[in-house]
Amino acid sequence: MSNSFVKNILKTLEKNGFEAYLVGGAVRDYLLGRKSNDFDIATNALPSDLIKIFGSPLKQVEYGSYNLKQKGLNVDITTYRIEHNYTNRHPKISYSQNLLLDAKRRDFTINAIYLSKNNCRIDPYNGIEDLKMKKIVCIGNPLEKLEEDPLRILRAIRFASLLNFTIDSSLNKAIFAKKECLLNLSKERIKKELDGIFLANGFALLKYYELDKLLDLDINNNLVYVSDLAGLWSQIKTNTNYPLEKEVKNNIKIITNIVNCGKIDAYDIYEYGLYLIYICADILKINRKKIDIMYHKMPIKNFKDLKVNGKMVALLTNCENNEIKVILKEIETLILDGKLKNNRKQIIKYLERRK
Repeated sequence: MSNSFVKNILKTLEKNGFEAYLVGGAVRDYLLGRKSNDFDIATNALPSDLIKIFGSPLKQVEYGSYNLKQKGLNVDITTYRIEHNYTNRHPKISYSQNLLLDAKRRDFTINAIYLSKNNCRIDPYNGIEDLKMKKIVCIGNPLEKLEEDPLRILRAIRFASLLNFTIDSSLNKAIFAKKECLLNLSKERIKKELDGIFLANGFALLKYYELDKLLDLDINNNLVYVSDLAGLWSQIKTNTNYPLEKEVKNNIKIITNIVNCGKIDAYDIYEYGLYLIYICADILKINRKKIDIMYHKMPIKNFKDLKVNGKMVALLTNCENNEIKVILKEIETLILDGKLKNNRKQIIKYLERRK
C-alpha cells in the first residue's frame, strides 16, 4: 500500500492506541493491481474516539462510520462491529473489539482481507486464495447471508462481472434459491447495484439467473455496451420506475431520439456535444472517426462560436426573448447548412433583410 493519506490515518489510529487496518474493496483492488479512490478502514476505536482524534466529521457518523476526504480520495473509518437481528434488511449493530467478529459479518471472502500500514495481511477466510482462483465465495452459509440481505445477490454478480470471476457453486445455488427476496428491497438500492452491474457489462449474468425478468428489465440480445449509464439504460426497456438521476433521464431521452433516427448529423453534434454523440455513434455502430470528420468541418461547434448574441439580435429586430431564441436557432441552422457565413457583417445583413 503506497497511499500516504491512508497510511497516515492508520498510523494516527495506532499512535492513539487502537488497531487499524485497510479492508474491503481497496485491499482487493490493491492485491489485483487495480487502482482505487475509495478506502475502508476497520478499527476498534469507537466513533467517540474517532471524533476526539480527527475532530468533528463533515457528515454525521452513521453505523460507526467516520468519513475523511482529501483530493479525490474518500476514506471511511468504521468501528469493528457485529450485525444481527436483520429487520427489513437493516441489521442491529453492536460495536466490537474483535477483528475476527468484524470479518464474519462481511459478504465475500475477497472483501474480508485486512491490510496493516506495513502491508501485513490478516486473511481469516482465505480470500487471497479465492482471488488467485478468481472466485466469489460467500462468508458463512450463503442461503442465510442472502436471506439476511438479498442485495448481496446483485453484489456477487457485480464483482463477478467487474473482475471476470466465477461464482462459487454453493453461492450459485443460493442465488437461484433466494433471488425472489430481491423483490423485498427498495428500488433505490436495486438501482444502485444495477448501475454497477451495467457498467461492469454484467448483462449475461443477469440473464443467467433470470434476474432480468424478475426485475423487469428487457435486455436486448443486441445491446451494445457503452461506458455510460444513460447509454446503457437507454437500451433497456422497463415498466418499473427505477429512480434515475435527472441528468441521466435527460441524456436517455436525447440518446433514444438520435438512435431511433438511425443517423447523426452536424445539428446533433452542435446541439448535444461530442460526448453524447460518441455514445450514440457507438450504439448505432458508426465509426467515431466519421463523427470527428463531421465535427472538424462544422463552421460553428457551439453557440459560443456565433459572431452575434441575443443582445445584438434584440437591438436589430426589436424582438422579445422567445422570438430571439427562434432567430438565433435560424442563424445557427443557416450557418451549419453553409447558407450563411459566421461573419458578423453578413449576419447583421441577414437580420436587416429579415426585419
